[in-house]
Amino acid sequence: MNKLTSSVKKLAIPGMLLLGACCTVQPVPVKPAPTPAPVVVPKPVVVLKPVVVAPAPAPVVVPPPVPVVVPKPVVVAKPVVVVPPSYNDIFFDFDKADIRNSETVQLDKIADWMKANPNKTIAIEAHSDIKGSNAYNIALGQRRANAAKEYFVKQHGVDASRIKAVSYGKEKPFVGDTGDQSLNRRVHVVLE
Repeated sequence: MNKLTSSVKKLAIPGMLLLGACCTVQPVPVKPAPTPAPVVVPKPVVVLKPVVVAPAPAPVVVPPPVPVVVPKPVVVAKPVVVVPPSYNDIFFDFDKADIRNSETVQLDKIADWMKANPNKTIAIEAHSDIKGSNAYNIALGQRRANAAKEYFVKQHGVDASRIKAVSYGKEKPFVGDTGDQSLNRRVHVVLE
């Protein structure tokens, strides 16, 4: 079999060559495909809707500006508030017109108020206890009132014309005949 295979092989190759030469087909010329016709794409149809145009607004008439009159501020002078000082009466020892050191604090408060209120005046009303004659107590009260006035003038420079010194003696006691008479030996400052 081997022989057979080898002879087939020998014959097969030339046969193929022969067949290949005889049986060749000539190529048929192919006509080129016709050029396709141009495709016409229709233009899109634009449908315009009618536009409603509003009428132009009427012109705005701006009135001329009204002049603003700004009144000048009224300057009102602040009233001077007259606040009397908070003080107590000034007390004296029996049958004396000398001002105690403990009483000068009250007189200083009144003097400071007088300096702050230069248009105000005061009256110093002096009193005495019920002991002694009426004339003696009037004179003692006057010495006490004058001592307080002198303190304002000399110690604080208050104008003497702004101070009136008056003595009531024992005519207007703070306490009656049976009360503590030391409370009647005093001066009382009154704003005028």
